Amino acid sequence: MRICRVCGHVGNPDNTLDYRAYDQIDNLADGGRIGTLERPGREFHMARMAVDILGRGDLDVLIYGAGRSYDNHHVAALPQVRGVAIADIMQLRDDAEFIDADRPAPRRFSVVVASEVVEHFLDPRPDFSHLLGFVETDGLLVCATNLYDGGLLSNQTYIFYRGHTSYYTPDSLARIADENDAFLDIRTPHSATGYAGPRKRYLLLTKSAAVVEATARYFATRPYAPSESPTANRDVGGPRPTATSTEGVSTGG
Repeated sequence: MRICRVCGHVGNPDNTLDYRAYDQIDNLADGGRIGTLERPGREFHMARMAVDILGRGDLDVLIYGAGRSYDNHHVAALPQVRGVAIADIMQLRDDAEFIDADRPAPRRFSVVVASEVVEHFLDPRPDFSHLLGFVETDGLLVCATNLYDGGLLSNQTYIFYRGHTSYYTPDSLARIADENDAFLDIRTPHSATGYAGPRKRYLLLTKSAAVVEATARYFATRPYAPSESPTANRDVGGPRPTATSTEGVSTGG
């Protein structure tokens, strides 16, 4: 473990997982948060929130680290959305425009959703900079991850799940936002029937002061960010803890 004495970020750099070994979409992690063709999942709720915050039409949306989530279909049905693309480290599907997540952004999007992605970052500072490169100046990036509260790590399994290499504190995220000239807002997700998890948070990042104001107006009438039902939320975003690790990449849904 590497714990920053300045910002509190917890790194577990030996806990990598090579998602390219999952060479078929059915082999990727599945769980209640994942959207199916019949039921929207977490990415849909995150994207719809961002769309409502921006309050305009003809939006292009990117689901970054989509994995086996089919929320792109539900997002595409929103009247404000013009098109939806998916980004990942490998192409296993052809139901949407595909963008290679390892390459520099070929274009920018009004909304970028990255659910259970940033905890896979091995080098958070350059990796967040790369991710923000997909976002328009007046757009909005929404990430979902767990935040470290400073408690005993031995009581918190999140950083030990295979592939989880970064466990963020609010201070570490604030520093990353400052380095990228971005504003940071952190919100607790909640569905109509319960929380998405005790440490689960949405990270909202934008370079637009107008979007910051729009975010404040959105949450003026909403105590929580929208989330999937907790009755379906059975996963924590990655394979279970094991005693060994494999070399791998640092992004993935």
